[in-house]
Amino acid sequence: MLKTAQSKKFKNDIYDLIKKQKIFYKSIVSISCPLLNETVYFTSEGFHHLTHKSNNKRRKIGEQYMKLKCLSHVPEIVKNCTRIIETRSEEHIIKGKKKVVVTHELVDSKKRNYNIAVIVAKIGTGKHKFRSVKRISDNRYSYNSKKAP
Repeated sequence: MLKTAQSKKFKNDIYDLIKKQKIFYKSIVSISCPLLNETVYFTSEGFHHLTHKSNNKRRKIGEQYMKLKCLSHVPEIVKNCTRIIETRSEEHIIKGKKKVVVTHELVDSKKRNYNIAVIVAKIGTGKHKFRSVKRISDNRYSYNSKKAP
C-alpha cells in the first residue's frame, strides 16, 4: 500500500515538473552559441525529446526526471560552452529525402560539477536546434574534444 502511494506521489511530481519546465523551455526561444558560431533554437521537438524517445515512445519516468532537472542549466551551457565532446554526422530519411544530420555534444568545462552535456542537431543546411540534455561522466570532458577559440 505504501509503495503505491509513493508511486502516485512521484508520478504527480513528474507531471508538475513537466509543466514547470515546459513553461521555462518556451521562454528560451533561442541562444547564441559562440563555439558553434551560430544560434541554437529551442523548438517543441526538443522538449518532446526530453520526455519521449526517437521512436515516440515515452521515456521511463526516472529518465524524464533527470533530463527535466538538467534543463535549467542548458541556457548557460549553450552560452558558455567551451568544448564539443562529440560530433556525429549521420544520414537520415526525413520527409522522404536523405538528409545529413550533424549532432554536437556541448559542455562547459569550467562548470564541471554540472556533468551535463547539451545535444544540438543541424539537419542539412538548416538551423542548429536543441535536441536533448544528458548527464555525463567526468572522463568524457577530456577525450576527443574541441576547445573554444
